[in-house]
Amino acid sequence: MKGAQGNVFSNPLADNLEIDVGRLVRDALVESVRRVKRARQWHRVKPLTRAFAEAFLIMKLKTVKSLDLLKVIIKTIRELKELLSRELQLIKLGMEKAWQISLLASKWGHPRAREWRSDKGFLIYWGLTMRWLTKLFGG
Repeated sequence: MKGAQGNVFSNPLADNLEIDVGRLVRDALVESVRRVKRARQWHRVKPLTRAFAEAFLIMKLKTVKSLDLLKVIIKTIRELKELLSRELQLIKLGMEKAWQISLLASKWGHPRAREWRSDKGFLIYWGLTMRWLTKLFGG
């Protein structure tokens, strides 16, 4: 009986899934580093992120079993992809100004001004505007 219950609860696919996730994340990190270097943006990567990525790629692990390590790898991949994404850069740049504008409009009584803060187009618009103004006035 005990053996039958053990077979019910053991799942051989779970072990394979763990290996595949680790390999997928590692491959994604390798590809992200490659893309950042090809775009000649490696100098813009934070020093700690750069050091972690280089050390991890030197280690050449076959499997990643630690959940904490997976979280750090995913965070590193996200940071590298943000460097290459023009859209995310514009959203970050326009976020502060968009919040200021929506706060001002809501104080003036606009009923839907708070919704502007989550509008992607509004954030990108202000990001483009701020980038253009800094180029125009040399900020």
